[in-house]
Amino acid sequence: MNRRQFLLAAGGLAFAGISHAAWRYWPDAGLSNPCLPGIPDSLLQHPTYQKIWQGIRPDQVWDMHVHLVGVGDASNETWFNPDMDSWMHPSLKLQKAFYMNGTCADPARIDKSTIEKMTQLVIAMPAGVKLMLYAFDWYRNQSGQMLEASSIFHVSNTYAANIASQLPERFEWVASVHPYRPDALDELDKVSEKGARAIKWLPSGMGIDPASKKCAAFYKKLASLSMPIISHTGKESAVAGGDQTYGNPLRMRQALDQGVKVVLAHCASDGNDEDLDHGDRVVKSFDLFTRLMDTPDYQSLVFGDISATTLINHAWVLPTLIARQDWHPRLVNGSDYPLPGIMPLTNVNTLIADGWLASEHKPFLLALKQTNPLLYDFALKRLLNINGQTFSPHVFETRSLFERL
Repeated sequence: MNRRQFLLAAGGLAFAGISHAAWRYWPDAGLSNPCLPGIPDSLLQHPTYQKIWQGIRPDQVWDMHVHLVGVGDASNETWFNPDMDSWMHPSLKLQKAFYMNGTCADPARIDKSTIEKMTQLVIAMPAGVKLMLYAFDWYRNQSGQMLEASSIFHVSNTYAANIASQLPERFEWVASVHPYRPDALDELDKVSEKGARAIKWLPSGMGIDPASKKCAAFYKKLASLSMPIISHTGKESAVAGGDQTYGNPLRMRQALDQGVKVVLAHCASDGNDEDLDHGDRVVKSFDLFTRLMDTPDYQSLVFGDISATTLINHAWVLPTLIARQDWHPRLVNGSDYPLPGIMPLTNVNTLIADGWLASEHKPFLLALKQTNPLLYDFALKRLLNINGQTFSPHVFETRSLFERL
């Protein structure tokens, strides 16, 4: 990709909310993922590699935010909106191009090649490390009817479960069930029996108002199954459309009040929302995340997913997340793969300039970024050091939250 192409594609990067930053920061590791075949031994033997795993139990490391990508070329269980292949919708087409590059997809066999690449990446990590693979339900209307035209992509629960079953020593899976669908409660029973570890929601992209009374029975069933919800909070840029107000962290209170464990994805680290406790005031979404995390009644129920917090439009929250050591038992790490494989979304240089990352780590991190984005994401977060503090090992040992007896 040359400079002219990159400037054009920068508009497409609006899907990650970073178009303004893409003009300010030139990508530190090139403009596209080189999709190199494996990690050189020199990296695996590097002292920094030993450092990032120090104090970490690999068998407790479950990357709890991994997206499956598929277009339906191997089955009818995956789907992308056809608008993403049309220059009539340039931002969507560029968005898909970045996703495909991030996953190193083979255009002739996208579904299978993305799984093969993801498998290669996780197998290169220490034994015991697992990925939690996400299904993704359709956008639905108030009656629970699926609206294909309003959906950007779809990954069925059957598909996610089947992929996870192919490599159980490395994969777990997360179901996606829209609470308005007529069979929602029955589907929860089914996915629970099949071993789903949690439920994934993207409220704006699925048409879900978490505060709606329509969700009450759904929450009651989840509580009985001891199954957490992982729900996007804050501004959503990766999936266009829908009602952005549905991502307000305070709208998850109904679930919390019914005893459901809720993981607030990305710690609401981007965007602004209405402060529902104080009239018409609009505040940073992260401030509302903070309020939930500090609510005494929710101390055993509310969690923050730190995926995407190293992206250049989210990273401003890192000093707070690291400084709040009292939160660390309730912060959980995910990569939001394939985003770490999209080269311009993170920038080591800016983190070094901010004094949050030692410059000596740059060569190691950039080499990882181009060979194993999953390991790069893990290493980057492990090496952050802000005012002498780091993320504690517990943040990365996420298994206990999702492993139901």
